[in-house]
Parts: sequence; C-alpha cells; structure tokens
Amino acid sequence: MELRKLRGSEPLYVYRQSQQISQQTGLVGYLRGDFGRSGKEFWTTWFGFREDWNTSEFKADLQRVIDSLRFDTGEFSSRNRIAALCRQNGDCRLAENIRWFGFRTDGSDYAYLMKCCPEQGDYNFYAYSYHKGWLDSHMAHAERGIRFIDPDYRELFRIPDGGHIRITHSDGSKLELSCRYIDDTHVEIGSPFERSEIYHVCQFAEIMDRDGCTVQPAGPTMGTQHRVTHLSQAMEQKMG
Repeated sequence: MELRKLRGSEPLYVYRQSQQISQQTGLVGYLRGDFGRSGKEFWTTWFGFREDWNTSEFKADLQRVIDSLRFDTGEFSSRNRIAALCRQNGDCRLAENIRWFGFRTDGSDYAYLMKCCPEQGDYNFYAYSYHKGWLDSHMAHAERGIRFIDPDYRELFRIPDGGHIRITHSDGSKLELSCRYIDDTHVEIGSPFERSEIYHVCQFAEIMDRDGCTVQPAGPTMGTQHRVTHLSQAMEQKMG
C-alpha cells in the first residue's frame, strides 16, 4: 500500500471542513489516534460525518488500510516509526502547523488523507476518510480557482482554493478572510471553525459595492487580473 506525500490542494482536506464541502467531497468521517504514554500503544477514536456512509464495506476498507500501516509497512506501529516517517519526509510539513506532516493512501473506493505528529502529549495522527471519486473530482474542479467579479460581471482576480481576500471597509478597517471553492459560481468565505457563509459570486460583488468595500487578494492569485480593485469603480465609470 502506497503512503505518499500530500500534493496540490490535498493539505486543505486534513482539517475539518464546512458542512457543504464535507458533503461535496464525500467525507465519511475521520479517525484520530495516538500511541499512548509508552509510544507503542494504539488508541483511536472515530468521528463520523455521514453515518449512512459508514457502511460495512467502508469499515472493512478502513480496517485494511490501518492494519496495513500498523502491521505490514509498520509506519503506524509506534510513535518512533511515525517520527522516522516524518523525518524522512521533511518537505511534507503542513503550512498551517509545521509540527504536522501530510500523507495520503487510497483504499478500494476511498481516499485517506492523513496528518501525523510525532510528539508525545499530542494526538499522533488523523485519517480523514473520503469517497475517492468525489474528493478527486471536487479538487479537479477547484483547480480553476475562485473568481471575484465586479457588479458588471467582469473578473477582477482569481485566487486558489484556500486563498485569502482582504476587505477594506469604508471606515478604513480591514478584514482578512479565507475562501473555499464550492463551484464555479459559489464561494465559501470565512472560516469553517467559526462563521462562514456561501455566496454566489454576483451576490458578493453586489454586497461589496453596496457597502463601499474594497476587495483585494491577500496572497497568490491565478491567471490574468483586471486592474480594478474597488468594486464600485466600474459602476462609477459606467455612470460617469
């Protein structure tokens, strides 16, 4: 069984997602585990998302994957083995938290995206379990990026899934928010851990224009950008 480094946008999926994204990617749930005080124990807890997807077929596949990592390859047989795995793959540290390292392995119809931490006193691994076809399809579509437009439907800029925007309000206050791809016309803005909202891209443009807000990318962008940073500029030019 191949345990490979996470690549592309896969690191986004070793964290809790919103209800919408969890549904679209076919999240069954996630397994959390640690190796106890001795470093050789094996304690796990299952957190389900859709119990109707937690079928006997899935359970057998998950068991086969975990058993393979524990007993066949031995990579999940102890905390020391997890630590060795992480040392050997230092380039797969997760940007969100460098104590964690990301890997993926696939079962029959399921994908298991894992993050591992070799430190005692913390949980040592999480295995997020997805319907493989659903997850891969969603990620492929998300590679097109998240569009931000003006009220005349002209594209201002495009950011990668998981990127950030900076909103400047009329009083000068600023707010930076993460963005997740839903589909080509919808974006989730906010944080899955706090409050996030799903917007149609046209709806979001209209709200920003109405409130006199400036929206800019706060990080890498994708493709060609129109040099319009204030969503009301286009309307002013049209009316002028």
